[in-house]
Amino acid sequence: LPKIVAAVFFFPLLALFSMIIGTLGGYIIAAFTGIVLPAEYIEGLHYYFIPFEITYSLIKMAVFAFIITSISAFYGYSPKGNSLEVGRASTRAVVTSSITIMIFNLILTQLMLT
Repeated sequence: LPKIVAAVFFFPLLALFSMIIGTLGGYIIAAFTGIVLPAEYIEGLHYYFIPFEITYSLIKMAVFAFIITSISAFYGYSPKGNSLEVGRASTRAVVTSSITIMIFNLILTQLMLT
C-alpha cells in the first residue's frame, strides 16, 4: 500500500515537473537559436494553453500510477522458485499493465474529453 500511495502522489508531480521543464527548454531553444522569437513563443503558449489539459493529464497520470504499481505488486508476490519465475512474473506484470493502461486511457479519454 505505501508504494501505491507514493506512486499515485509522485507520478503526477513528475509529470507536472516534466511539463514545466519542457516548456522552459522550448523557451531556451527559441531564445538561443533564433528560430522563433521568445515573444512569439510566449504568445503561442498563451494562445494554445488550455488549463483543463493539465488537469486531464494529471488525473490520467494518477490513474496510471495506481494501475502500474498495483499490478506490479500483485505479480511481484506470486513467483515461487528460481529467477525464471521472477522473469515470467515481471513479464506478465508489464504486459498486463500495458493492456490495462491502454483500456483505461480509452475510458478516461472518452469520459473526460467528450
